Amino acid sequence: MFVRLIFFVSAVLLNAFASVPTAYADTWSVAEFRDPVTAEPVSAATTTNTQGYSIYIFRSNDTKVRWVLSLPRSSLDRIKALGRVATLRVDDNESIDYNIDSQKDPLNLEQPIVVEGRSIRDILWHGQDPSPTRGTLRNMLDGKVLEIRFFFDAGNFIDATFDLAGADVAIGPALKINTVADPEVIAQARDREEALLISATICQSSPDVPKCLGVMTKCMGPKPNELTGSRMRSCMAENGYPLDRTNTPASGETVEGTKTLTANCTALGSLARSIMEKRQDGTDMSAMMSVVDRFDVESFKPIARSMVMMAYSMPRFNGEEFKQKTILDFSNQVQLACYQGNKP
Repeated sequence: MFVRLIFFVSAVLLNAFASVPTAYADTWSVAEFRDPVTAEPVSAATTTNTQGYSIYIFRSNDTKVRWVLSLPRSSLDRIKALGRVATLRVDDNESIDYNIDSQKDPLNLEQPIVVEGRSIRDILWHGQDPSPTRGTLRNMLDGKVLEIRFFFDAGNFIDATFDLAGADVAIGPALKINTVADPEVIAQARDREEALLISATICQSSPDVPKCLGVMTKCMGPKPNELTGSRMRSCMAENGYPLDRTNTPASGETVEGTKTLTANCTALGSLARSIMEKRQDGTDMSAMMSVVDRFDVESFKPIARSMVMMAYSMPRFNGEEFKQKTILDFSNQVQLACYQGNKP
């Protein structure tokens, strides 16, 4: 049930996020905090702006970094329980929507949690690297202003603005991470991701997918975060899978049967739909990668990661019609590539 991902999407304008700020934050500090969902005591980087809106950023026992966005104690508003509960943006970066679905997420994605209508708790970063190289937390560490729009059950909304000056001084010790982005480290991370993406694409079209994925897993080693793109390319080439080839090898094997092929390709199409729905909803990429890390089938993780990276390399649309078209096209292209890649 593995496919070759080849997609084409038109460029569009990114989602705009206009807001009228309530007030900037004054200072950032490190304080003891209790997770409102698990009651776990943690050390959190926190700030409160002059209107009373607060942020708490902390690392949970599962190593993931979460945050809590809270209303002022004096506020009589209540945050929505379902639908879009908040939208945020750092400087001029792409806006991120926080959505809560009433139905179970097909990817078992940890959804944002609204606590008593007063605060929102969600994953901010997967927390597995020495420092975030992309995503909302990286943008906050490098940015100047964070804007958050809270949506309330009465149908109204309000915008809160936080000054990010000094945020790194509190976030670093609270999460025990390096906050300065090393350009060389970021370049290495992206080179590694590119090598993994090409490796996954080659394996998807290989006549012996399990064997290729086995080689890929072996080349990644026990510590994928320490892998370099050059080492991945060298290892794959040494094992018969050079990453610079452009021709798809002819398949020497047939699928077990039409029913199996149909079921596998349909399942992949469903997964692709779910991933692109989250992409178009504005779900943070780190949250999606956290889902992939929980997959039971270890050999499938590289394929799933490549699918997430491909989805997030595509633009996020403004209009609902364009969003739905992109979701459908993504799912259909995955299924088409699945059938074409598994022809006898």
